[in-house]
Amino acid sequence: MLPSLLLGVLRCLAVPDEAAMKAPAVYVPALLVLLVQASLIRGTGASLGKRLLGIRVVRGDGLPAEVWRIALLRNALPMALCGYCVWFGLVDALFIVGEERRCLHDWVAGTRVVKAVGHGTRSLGGA
Repeated sequence: MLPSLLLGVLRCLAVPDEAAMKAPAVYVPALLVLLVQASLIRGTGASLGKRLLGIRVVRGDGLPAEVWRIALLRNALPMALCGYCVWFGLVDALFIVGEERRCLHDWVAGTRVVKAVGHGTRSLGGA
């Protein structure tokens, strides 16, 4: 996302009008990042950041989580709700202190985060 952000800032500085943000050069890098992330999630259940941390997202029953479940229910819905209610982010994060150590977005999506140990997994929560 950083190349897209940098291009957007540079474009706005060079052409300070609304049309600058409509340029494809601003959105193409972001689209490429989203496609790469979706491909990684579909294959491993982990984005690049989660892979670096050695964790991944699975469904509550331990089976691989679908991309739509992670993208929409676990990521997009909480971000949208934070736009309407600033406190949602705090409430969402506070759920991590529960017995199963799952945030509210994990409960909504029916997912959990596990350590990626080889091809198996080990739950990070209490379950």
